[in-house]
Amino acid sequence: MVPSDSAGQDNRVLVMLQRLLAIRDAELRPALDQASTLVAETFDADKVDIFVYRPEADTLVALGTSLTPMGERQRALGLNRLPLSNGGRAAWCFRTGEAYLTGHADEDTAELRGVVEQLRVRSMMNYPIEVDGERRGLLQVDSARPEHFTARDLDALGAVAGWIGLILHRAELVERMTSDAERRGRRQAGDEVARITRRQQEIAILLAEGLSNAAIAERLVISEGTVANHIEHILRRLELQSRTQVAVWAVERGLYRSDQDADESEVPTDRRRSRAGIVRDTSAAAD
Repeated sequence: MVPSDSAGQDNRVLVMLQRLLAIRDAELRPALDQASTLVAETFDADKVDIFVYRPEADTLVALGTSLTPMGERQRALGLNRLPLSNGGRAAWCFRTGEAYLTGHADEDTAELRGVVEQLRVRSMMNYPIEVDGERRGLLQVDSARPEHFTARDLDALGAVAGWIGLILHRAELVERMTSDAERRGRRQAGDEVARITRRQQEIAILLAEGLSNAAIAERLVISEGTVANHIEHILRRLELQSRTQVAVWAVERGLYRSDQDADESEVPTDRRRSRAGIVRDTSAAAD
């Protein structure tokens, strides 16, 4: 690691930790990729991975990998996914919760041959990552040079692993909050759509398509008066002021997509009516 003096080393690690906490990307993978690259720069490493454990597959998955040649080679070889059943030092570190340091990975019979022979890793540091007291993954730092890392580097990596655990936790919280908000939004949109009848939803879609009352009446095989009555009911139930607002409402709730015209234009009229669940009305009272 450069510089070799302890004061310079401490300063570089401190700067890195500050930069790690400055990562503001809300998405997990980009945030962890940034963190991995920062760690690689600090430890002058050829590759850094942030492995996260996926219990459903009993596998460590590199959600963050440094943007380095060895990192790219690892992706190409598929070594960014490590089933615990395959063994190796990453699996051992995760299972035992113990940190690991070697300067001669090629002499370690417990290491995966792909890591040694295909990636040509010689020096390695592994440190478990915990989130809220639960072991969630590990931080792995690799170099193609023998004896590249020291015990002091491994101690520093412990602090880094702790801070990356914070980044992982923060990103997961953001993802969870975003997912919850999307579910609430879909539920609210569904509740709003349910405020009008199926026929009124069809008319709202046709308003979004830009059709006049006469064109809607022809499309649905009902009278213009019935169309007007439905639009009046839609406005009142949704507390809107104009047919333009109804059109916007239909688009925002996903009832109408701008590519529907092209899709529907290639389908015969009778089939369009059948697919949309539109039946011939015998009287205005039927609506």
